[in-house]
Amino acid sequence: MSDRGQHHTYVLDTCVLLADPASLFRFEEHDVVLPLVVIEELDRKKTLMDEIGTNARRTIRLLEERGASAEGGLSQPVPLSSGGTLRIEMNGIHSAHLPEVLDPLTPDHRILSTCLELRAGGTNAVLVTKDAALRIKGAQLGVPVQDYRADVVAVDESYSGVTEVVADAATIDRIYADGKATLEMEAPLINQFVVVKGSASQSALAQVVEVAPQTTVVRVPGTRRVFGIESKNLRQAFALELLLNPDIPAVSLMGAPGTGKTFLALAAGLEQVLEAGRYRKVSVYRPLVPVGRQDLGYLPGDLDEKLAPWMAAVYDNLYALFSDAGPAAARDALDELVERDALELAAITYLRGRSITGEFVIIDEAQNLELSTLKVILTRIGPDAKVVFCGDFTQVDNPYVSPFGGAAAMIEKMKGHPLFGHVTLERTVRSPLAELAAAVL
Repeated sequence: MSDRGQHHTYVLDTCVLLADPASLFRFEEHDVVLPLVVIEELDRKKTLMDEIGTNARRTIRLLEERGASAEGGLSQPVPLSSGGTLRIEMNGIHSAHLPEVLDPLTPDHRILSTCLELRAGGTNAVLVTKDAALRIKGAQLGVPVQDYRADVVAVDESYSGVTEVVADAATIDRIYADGKATLEMEAPLINQFVVVKGSASQSALAQVVEVAPQTTVVRVPGTRRVFGIESKNLRQAFALELLLNPDIPAVSLMGAPGTGKTFLALAAGLEQVLEAGRYRKVSVYRPLVPVGRQDLGYLPGDLDEKLAPWMAAVYDNLYALFSDAGPAAARDALDELVERDALELAAITYLRGRSITGEFVIIDEAQNLELSTLKVILTRIGPDAKVVFCGDFTQVDNPYVSPFGGAAAMIEKMKGHPLFGHVTLERTVRSPLAELAAAVL
């Protein structure tokens, strides 16, 4: 996170801590300062039932632990194992440094005035925030600003889990005859799918299973049928190949609305719970990312009633899977699955602290999760469980998730590992109108 060769004092905005509580310790030998208003904002967020609330509480605990270990608490710099220090700036209101148009009591402006006061005293203060508007204000006032980059990696946006390779007729014949073959590929990745093309009339579908000492692929079918539904295109067939493979315990499916991500994951999960008996239940978790002010605190009813709006899309997919039985029978079937503990729908907050065994876990709307949260989820998955991340990078509603952080960073870091597979679904199958909207709007 730091620039080499020069000592800095990094002033952290609240949103950095809400995205990654461990950011307190990621600035190496440099000093970290938190304006007191940041603690106030954390206190206001700590009661939320989503990941923001969880991270606010975790940050407060970390600060309390560090303060308890130092005489005088965090009002004075507390040494960190990295070589830097951590302290809280108790004032933060230095209105003389702010233009009149900026209210000095606004939290963002108190953070800015803290930076300006530090710099006026000769400290090389740098503001770190994920808030683009605050970065613009800081830059206009002459404060060096940075986005928080620890959760961001260099992402290959073109990686879809599927590639094309040209091969001779003999190689394609071997794929069909032996079920596998070796291929000449540029930068192959394990569990990547390959459309092997020969002449205009000859092709084969395969999956990479080995990259050294040579690239080996195995044949995969062009269609898959599961829980009464059939794949509608090649990418859906590839997705089902990953979903039904117990040797690949982590799968990500990304794509535009209507491409079938959650639908396929639910169908594959129910098939393996109810038919194959491979897992004991399907568990679906969604992040509680509010639109506007419609978070749980503003919705009426008990917890199940509060969660219902977040789970509506999942219920739509479940009803579709049982639609042949009719609406009433579909509802009865779903109620029975819940009563038997073969199906669970919950907020993702309730995954923390759990150890997942024997479950087919679906993380819906995964694009709204921070990388630290995704790591927590993955570390909860036992050897007899599977986790599937479904999401759409064009629908990120969480202001604390960077474009190349979160799920995008997870895919980049895990692609090519035998325990992980990814497919980007491209074609909308919901309806011709949905496909048109996804393509042109």
